[in-house]
Amino acid sequence: MENNKEKNSYEKNNESARIVAGLMLVGVGAAFLLRNMGFILPHWLFTWPVILILAGIYSGVKHNFSNFTWLILMGIGGAFLAGDFYPGFNIDRAFWPVLIIAMGVMFILRPRNERWSSRRRWRERMHHESGTTAFNIGGPSSSTDSSDFLFVDSVFSGVNKNMMSKNFQGGSMRCVFGGAEINFMQADINGTVELKVELLFGGAKIIVPANWTIVNEIDGMFHEVDDKRKNSTVLPDPKKVLLLKGRANFGGMDVRSY
Repeated sequence: MENNKEKNSYEKNNESARIVAGLMLVGVGAAFLLRNMGFILPHWLFTWPVILILAGIYSGVKHNFSNFTWLILMGIGGAFLAGDFYPGFNIDRAFWPVLIIAMGVMFILRPRNERWSSRRRWRERMHHESGTTAFNIGGPSSSTDSSDFLFVDSVFSGVNKNMMSKNFQGGSMRCVFGGAEINFMQADINGTVELKVELLFGGAKIIVPANWTIVNEIDGMFHEVDDKRKNSTVLPDPKKVLLLKGRANFGGMDVRSY
């Protein structure tokens, strides 16, 4: 019942996002058409900050405004666009303080979301099984983890982690203006395991055994997931599937094997 509910909600959000994307394309096309016909339109309509604002709207609708990616994208676009409306506005003085404040608000409000509540329950289970959580702001960290669950928060920093579990169960990886490198070469999985990924102006790299099957279901805008194992001579094992799910906006992920 719960899975059907989530599926219906996902399909509904996708349908809404499709309509919004269509309306945006119609609006953009109409704006260019009017400009080419000689109509005078505000010049800021054709600047890159507007693209960020539109991307934020699309991301919010697609994910039912359940995360703060849309808010950050719109905030960045709006901050750079403010100079066109207020000539005395200095973006260099305001941008980074506003961004840091937005990040703080995101961390304060994040637990209210059901998705993050579920994530906390995973963390409690992981802690109960003597695992660790990699959370880092402002500096690099590197560690070896033998727990069955992975949780990484990389904010303005980098995280390096070696997973040793022979029964890896999944987890989540979140990089905001940061990066993460997770090495699974000493780990193993059985069946299908889900790794939730959220990248915002960040990047990640996972190093996996050559026989793991990687299924990519990460969506987003201006992102790339590159499986560099395409030329591998090792056949993927259908009983060892790592499912990548989540979002990436202005970010990317590499999948490699040694």
